Amino acid sequence: MRRRMILFVLFFGACWGAVEAILGEVLHRMDAPRTAVALGILAFFILTVARVFWPMPGSSTLIASCAMLFKFTNAPFFGCHLLGIFLLGGAYDLVFLASGHDLLTTRYRIAKNALCGIAATYLGFALFAVTITYVFRHPYWAPYGLPRVLDHVFVSGTLAAVGGAIAVPLGAWIGEILKNRKLAPVESGSWMTTGAMSLLTMVLWILAATVSL
Repeated sequence: MRRRMILFVLFFGACWGAVEAILGEVLHRMDAPRTAVALGILAFFILTVARVFWPMPGSSTLIASCAMLFKFTNAPFFGCHLLGIFLLGGAYDLVFLASGHDLLTTRYRIAKNALCGIAATYLGFALFAVTITYVFRHPYWAPYGLPRVLDHVFVSGTLAAVGGAIAVPLGAWIGEILKNRKLAPVESGSWMTTGAMSLLTMVLWILAATVSL
């Protein structure tokens, strides 16, 4: 079971890291506005699918840490991006821990999933903006102070929260379908599922290491 959990974290961490590294790079090269919105929505979708299989406190933070490592190995170093990944995972964990909410079995689960997605989005965006501006005093953030913090939380955060209200229930629904079909090696997945997931995980990490070299 421990090996399956390690594979689980490496796989979903690589999925999130790949989104950050590939889509994030494309959006930045296009000079797209508010790239954190799209990346945050996709991150919560991935975390929700993962949480359906492993609804343990701290699991999302572990996946976020793995995603940080994945991006660090294959993309130019931007400390603010890595911090944002970690704080989104931590915010997701905190909201679901504080709410005591189960993605699948709670009554009115779709509405509650959506509300948790909204709360986790605002919390993650707020933690990032305050930390990067007032603790690390990043040169892109600190000179602009509170106006940039408020813009990130209430403009970018609101756009991402709307997406999060859809991404979390959608991720729970897709995760439930995959779980019912035993398409993940966490509980009782078949050896074929475990082998395919292991191969894909290995390919993703090898590609990441190759790019970094």
